Amino acid sequence: MKLLLVSERFWPEGSGGTLATYLIAKLIASYSDFRITVITGTPNPAHIDGVRFIIDKAFRIRHKPLRWLYFLKPTVRERYKGLLKEFDIVYIPYGYFLIPLAKELDKRVVVHLHDYQPVSYNSVILCNQQSGFVQEVRNELVFELLEHGNIKYAIIGSLLAPFITKLSNSWIKEADVVICVSQRQAEIISDLVPELAHKIRIIYNPLPETPQVEVKFKQSTFTYSGGDSYIKGFFVFMQATLMFLKRRGDTKFLLLGRYGEIYKELVRRLNNTFAGKFKVFGYLSHEDTLRLYSKSHAVLFPSICEEPLPYTVIEAMIMGTLPIASKIGGIPEIVQGTYAEKMLFPVNNVNEIIDRMEEVLSLSREQLINIGSELREAILNRFNQEVIAQRLLAVFSE
Repeated sequence: MKLLLVSERFWPEGSGGTLATYLIAKLIASYSDFRITVITGTPNPAHIDGVRFIIDKAFRIRHKPLRWLYFLKPTVRERYKGLLKEFDIVYIPYGYFLIPLAKELDKRVVVHLHDYQPVSYNSVILCNQQSGFVQEVRNELVFELLEHGNIKYAIIGSLLAPFITKLSNSWIKEADVVICVSQRQAEIISDLVPELAHKIRIIYNPLPETPQVEVKFKQSTFTYSGGDSYIKGFFVFMQATLMFLKRRGDTKFLLLGRYGEIYKELVRRLNNTFAGKFKVFGYLSHEDTLRLYSKSHAVLFPSICEEPLPYTVIEAMIMGTLPIASKIGGIPEIVQGTYAEKMLFPVNNVNEIIDRMEEVLSLSREQLINIGSELREAILNRFNQEVIAQRLLAVFSE
């Protein structure tokens, strides 16, 4: 069976969604029945044995409306129509503009949602976000300003948001199957686009390869990997840590991800006040990130959006570390029935974050090891690779 995988970005670019796409491609490629071709804008995608890559720089056109308009050009459509004819299945994690073209050729189309692009211009659903034309314009304006600080794109994006979302929505409706990665994501999509409800299949993302679990730092240490992202809860994290350090000055905080100069300077000033309790690592390799998770007493995840199925929480647990995470999106599904369920807190509730950190530091080293082993076992059972593979194969074979 010949499968075309369409992903505007491919691992190691991107984040959780592209990691999942890479792992799925690798998993499916291990079955001899499938011959996979990946088309992406990533210039150096992660190698997968037996998988062919086609690099198209047009996928890297930054502004979404311009990128989509490019692929609607007649000459581009004809070129892609010739390409699509070669395949039995078109599998699209990212690149919905090719759905109508694939359906013109009567190809089976499977869309895999790792965000909320069909119902949100910026692909994000914030906590308690309201729907409607006016709200959508407002949400995009606030998102671009707080997440990227870009006034130009905030104005353009907010004006285009309702129309682009409607277009994306119409394309998704043509798909044969829509894969959601959590029950919560499926509920949100079904509520906002009822026509998709009967097409949705819920399949968890595969687990990444992980290094060995390591010994915890001797000093009380928490890791945060959301960068200066507004939606990942950077400001919530900072507020909680500053309050916590006034109680427990012997604690260290490790910061991973992208940080603008203004926030790096903020951390430098805070380190002068709190004797170097913050350390900014910036971007690390995936393996080094997992090692830091393993050594930490807990991983902080104060996201303020409906996370479909965040790898950060999964990876913390598989590395034997408690996640202290917002009770939102697919997170409760990940931690259900484990000690980590007790570590959830209401979105934006700084006092409860502090209480959870206090509870973690009240645990003995032996307790942390035992809890970590239980977390790891729970994740391996819940995200069973063979079960995930069989569910994916069933979708492709329907």
